Amino acid sequence: MTIGRKILLSTAVTVGFFVMLEGALRLLGIAKQTFSADPYVGFASTSRLYVPTTEADGSKVFATADGKLTLFNHQRFPADKGDAFRIFCVGGSTTYGRPYDDTTSFCGWLRSLLPVADPSRRWEVVNAGGVSYASYRVALLMEELIDYEPDLFVVYTGHNEFLERRSYPQIIATPRAVRGIGAVAARTRVWSVVSAAVHAVQGGPAAPVSNPNLLDAEVRTLLDDAVGPRAYTRDDELARKALQHLRFNLARMVEIASSVGAATVLVTPASNLRDSRPFKSEHRDGLTEGELARFNSLVDEGRRLRDEGRLEDSLRSIEDAAEIDPRHAQLAYLEGRLLWEAERWPEARAAFERARDEDICPLRALGPTAGIVREVAAERGVPVVDFERLADGWAEHGVPGADLFLDHVHPTIETHRRLAAGIVEALATAGVIELDPGWSEAAVAQVGARVEAGLDPHTHANALMNLSKVLGWAGKLDESYRLARQAVELFPEDSMIQYNAGLTAHLVGQKDLAVAHYRRSIELQPDADEPLGNLGVLVEEAGQLDEAIDLYRRAIRFARTPETANRNRTNLARALTLAGYRDYTQGRRSAALSSLTEAAELAPTDPEILGRLGIAQLASGASGDAASSFERALTARPDDAALMNRLALALALDGQVERAAATYARAISRDPSVADLPDNLFRVLATMGRSDLADRVRRSMGG
Repeated sequence: MTIGRKILLSTAVTVGFFVMLEGALRLLGIAKQTFSADPYVGFASTSRLYVPTTEADGSKVFATADGKLTLFNHQRFPADKGDAFRIFCVGGSTTYGRPYDDTTSFCGWLRSLLPVADPSRRWEVVNAGGVSYASYRVALLMEELIDYEPDLFVVYTGHNEFLERRSYPQIIATPRAVRGIGAVAARTRVWSVVSAAVHAVQGGPAAPVSNPNLLDAEVRTLLDDAVGPRAYTRDDELARKALQHLRFNLARMVEIASSVGAATVLVTPASNLRDSRPFKSEHRDGLTEGELARFNSLVDEGRRLRDEGRLEDSLRSIEDAAEIDPRHAQLAYLEGRLLWEAERWPEARAAFERARDEDICPLRALGPTAGIVREVAAERGVPVVDFERLADGWAEHGVPGADLFLDHVHPTIETHRRLAAGIVEALATAGVIELDPGWSEAAVAQVGARVEAGLDPHTHANALMNLSKVLGWAGKLDESYRLARQAVELFPEDSMIQYNAGLTAHLVGQKDLAVAHYRRSIELQPDADEPLGNLGVLVEEAGQLDEAIDLYRRAIRFARTPETANRNRTNLARALTLAGYRDYTQGRRSAALSSLTEAAELAPTDPEILGRLGIAQLASGASGDAASSFERALTARPDDAALMNRLALALALDGQVERAAATYARAISRDPSVADLPDNLFRVLATMGRSDLADRVRRSMGG
């Protein structure tokens, strides 16, 4: 027998054995695994998103668990779906509907549009989008959702793949063909038995603690750390593996749905390219000090030329800088903005895409992501809604920006509606639904009008305000102010919304607008402590000291936290000091003394305030009080010769000649130039006509 025949016979015997074993296990009722597990991440524990509950009428429903409501919308659906066509929308915060909620998410719009598109069915749409959920968490959630009789999953994922810290073992680099064989094996009953045995030996499914990516039950993002985006650094290899993991998870989601006969629709993620700066930039590796200096010089020159209106010259400088470092995300974004202003739309888009993909804190789906979604959809034979290309078609000059997105990834309400309509069209094309003859743009508009009429503008304005705060925390101040303005336009009668708009305007340097927002905030809520204090700072900067003093006093009176009170005490002391100096120079010595005395009570160790108070006390004839103020100031500045000179003068006028002489001698020894000061002890005494006192001081000094 030839070697080939022996190999063929051995293979046939082996295959036959496993076929017989598989058949035997089937007769014994052993179930086979219907979808693969995730070999790249594990979870320390899990809990169910939906829990059974009983309604007042005795009906059984599933509802979002209380402990999940920080990340998921409140949803309820019958335990028995009956003849309903049940759809689960899964994904991250876009699916959730951030910064709003389910009502205006594409999932909420689907719930409103489907009965119009196909009234022949009873539709049930459940929003299972989880804030900050990456694809591996979405897939895990789907393992629960298949228990609830789903007919269809709509999957929108890809933006959150870098939110959680994790690494990847070598397995992710295994050739796809080998992984494919493993996937086939995993569908057998033999594999199920072997897996169960391994888990039993290891202590159960939760045993593989060697997994380098054993994640918490719920999301803990890198941004949860106090350092925020600074927690990120460039890691090209991690990015490559994370995208491979995304591909695996998308395929796994289709398998999970198919295991119970449910269909899947994949949606490509889209994002704001034109109006969203990168969260963090890093220079390329190997940049020399000379190259960095040249880079910075070119960027500064480019910004200056832009401010001068020399757009083409500015572009040349920025493009020269990009040749030195093509991986700097913020530079790529600046180049995109300049190209946009120059109406070079395709080049601008390319620069914006480079800015997105070089962002060290990648909170938008990277460039390859949409292609991966399309490829998985084609490989698995499921419909795809190409939101990325739809958004390009809707956007100005084909580059999505604030016209479609509220921030870096979250769509406007109108964009959510258009995406939902696109999903309806895709379902019709796939034969999942049969469009009613009455389905039209006008019908969609009518649904839109009905939904939007039921929206609470105050709730939505608060949502925009909160999103504005998040962007401000991330340092994206221009975008933060844009959203703050929208919140004010939506609901101008809220003090906190006006205050947030004032704060963001303040931070971006729009001080006149900030003053207007702060004043309106105080009109709406006269005891609003933060607006009072912040307005005080701005009117003080404008030289309106008396109003600033009044505002600081009110901010202290209404302070809701010790921090606010202390900050405004400091501000009040500073403003009183400035007012005291103003009044002193204008001859209003009584008013000056009053302001400076109050300032010193607020800041009893501040040497600047105590020094000015001492001068005012001297001018009022209170030489003993002045001496006390100067001595307290010297406690903070023990080497200040000018203060020693003033103390010596106060002591001399108070009749303490020997102490005055000793203090003045110490001042001269520290700094001989004290003798040339305008308020030198002997010069002041001469001006006052007190030559007798000056002589006594000299004699006490031995001169």
